[in-house]
Amino acid sequence: MSTHIRRGVRMWTVLFLLIASVPPLAAGYQIISVTLLPQEFYVGDRVEMRVTLRTTSAVDLLAPGRIPAVEWGEIHQVRLASRGLDWDIRIVLTSFQPGTRTIPPLDFGGIVVSDLTLHVPSILIDGRRDLASPQPQILPPGTRLWISVIAMVLVVVPLSFLVFLRWGRRSLAEFLVRRRERKPYRRFVRALSLLSQGVEQIDGREFYIALLEHVRRFLSSTLETDCMASTTTELGGHLNRLLSDDGDRQTVLSLFHRGDLVKFAAAPAPVDQRRDDISVLLSIAERLGAEHRSPQRNLHARRRKQRVGV
Repeated sequence: MSTHIRRGVRMWTVLFLLIASVPPLAAGYQIISVTLLPQEFYVGDRVEMRVTLRTTSAVDLLAPGRIPAVEWGEIHQVRLASRGLDWDIRIVLTSFQPGTRTIPPLDFGGIVVSDLTLHVPSILIDGRRDLASPQPQILPPGTRLWISVIAMVLVVVPLSFLVFLRWGRRSLAEFLVRRRERKPYRRFVRALSLLSQGVEQIDGREFYIALLEHVRRFLSSTLETDCMASTTTELGGHLNRLLSDDGDRQTVLSLFHRGDLVKFAAAPAPVDQRRDDISVLLSIAERLGAEHRSPQRNLHARRRKQRVGV
């Protein structure tokens, strides 16, 4: 009885070893599409082959751990993405030889893809293997354009220089004078505009300190007199030299008196009153700038008439 048992054990052991030695059946697959990007490429170009295949059964695939080497070029990368039973394979490669190239078998674990090929066209045109002989050229490219540009420069530059010597120098000097005279007005208007943007963020005392400082700086630049340390009474005398309108002078003096009360007597300074003071100063500066520019324009016009003999 023990002999039969031993024979049975040996028989089942041999059968198990035979079954274990048989490799598992690989899943089948079907190539759905093959796309090459770019569609037009030549020897030495980097190409991406996009392969979509469908497995006959559910199987887990993995990208190859080692990219095979090829003698006709180089395979840079192999990527794999799952879409159910469909799989997307991306193969990035470069071929250094023309003709039909075969991708080596790629082992994805459950399947081995071994029937991928691509045709690599040559850069040379079919039927023409020899380079054409160089043809003589009458003129280098762009010669006519450069001749035209040089001729224009030779004519335009001297004429421009003569025109500048005749009229441009005086016009430039007059422009610089007008710009220098208008600079205090532009700076004053810009300072008031910036102050109006933050009128609600600062308290009344700081507001009138900054506002009256801008007015004093404007008077100093326009009258070429230091008005930064002048008293309110002394500023009245300076305003008589600058403002011809008595109403404007009284308005500016009232603003200085109100600012002194806010700074030294803690008088209230509503936001609406601050906005009104900025608006009034902007209006006076605009009228003053227009009055100051008009005599200058008349003076320049008289000078131009004298030069042309009118």
